This record gives sequence, structure tokens and C-alpha cells, in this order.
Amino acid sequence: MPRPIGMVLRWSLVPILILFSQAMASGLWLSLMDRIRGAPSILPSLALWAAGGLAFRILFHGALRRLGRDDPLDFIDTLEHELTHALAGYLTFSPPVALSASLKAGGEVQLKGSNPIAALAPYFLPLWCALLLTAGPLIRPGMQAAWDRLLFFMLGWFCYRLFREYRWRQTDLHLYGFLFSTLCVFNLLLVCLGLLLQVRGLHSWNWMADACMQAWNTSVLIADRSGLWHSRDNALP
Repeated sequence: MPRPIGMVLRWSLVPILILFSQAMASGLWLSLMDRIRGAPSILPSLALWAAGGLAFRILFHGALRRLGRDDPLDFIDTLEHELTHALAGYLTFSPPVALSASLKAGGEVQLKGSNPIAALAPYFLPLWCALLLTAGPLIRPGMQAAWDRLLFFMLGWFCYRLFREYRWRQTDLHLYGFLFSTLCVFNLLLVCLGLLLQVRGLHSWNWMADACMQAWNTSVLIADRSGLWHSRDNALP
């Protein structure tokens, strides 16, 4: 697709993405609150495990910096980032042709082609959580609760990496425009979270269909009203 056409298309999608962001965020929040208030739920305790994963990475990294040492876990974060690019590239027919990762120099992956999913995947797809999720059915029933805690702990770890990497100077976020990329990442983050909760049986993702329908109906209503206003304007002498 020629670059000017792609730019126009992305900017035309921004209002729709904003509507979906608002509808999906509010839909997930209200659905989770209803679930927690309606019956006993382990979601609050799992949220604490996610906070624990985030706190662990912050404290571990800060302690090593005070000691003047490199954080070896940064390499795992870099590796996850680049592998997620590569995996998304394979899944979207833009396979990687080169990949490198190091502790101090960061990482880089070269894809055969480009698309928004492959470019933005490290910012919405927690790869280690996805691997844990696929292995969940193989875990013995008595260990499922511990597995959920580990899963959410790693989700907090992913949040640490996301907070460190999501910044204005990140080139991945400018390939398709920073605003468009931010809206895409936000929506896809909610989709991944909903999928995680659904697969682990912690929450139904009916909220997602309702939110998408709400956003779509709102966009159609806005478009209809805009067309009506144009028609009235044209009818004036």
C-alpha cells in the first residue's frame, strides 16, 4: 500500500479506535466489578500477584543499579521483546530474517515485510504469559491455583517491561504513527487480558462482544448524524 494512502487510512481509523478504546475499557472494568461484587472471586488476590511481579522487577533492578551492576533480567526482557516481534512476524506473513539480543546493547529483529501487528506485538502480547497459558492444561488440577499465581506474577513482570519500553523515542511506535500505535496497543492489550482470563476460566469475555457492539453502534450513530447535518446544510438556499 502506498505510504500516503496508508497514512490517510490510519488517520481515518483513529476516531473508531478511540470509540473502541473507551467502550472496551469501561466494559471490562464494569464486568470485572460486577463479577467481584456478585460472588466470591480470586481476581483481587491474583491482581496482588501481578502487582508483586511488577514490584519485584522494580526493586530488583533498583537494587542492582545501586550496587553498580547490570540487571541480568534485562536480557530476558530484551529477548522477549525481539522474540515477540519474530513470532508475530511469522503469524502475519512477515517472517524474521535476522534477530539479535544482548544485555547492554539491546536487541534488533529484521522482518521480511512490515505490518502493525508485527511492529507493535511486544507492547500488547506478554510472550512468557502466553507460553504459560498454553501449558496450563497440562498442569495437574491440584496445581492450577499456583499456576494462576505464577501467570499473574509474570503479567506484572510484563507490565514492568511495557512501562520501561513504551516511550516517545521508541522507533517501533512511530512506524505507523504514535497516536495510531498507542490506540492499537491499548485495544489489543485489553483483548489479550480478556483472552487470558477466559482461557484460565477466571472471567467470561462476553463483555468484549458487548463493548464492540456498543462502539460500533456509537460510530454508526455519529456517521448518521453527520450525514443528516450535511443533508440539512445542502438543503439551505
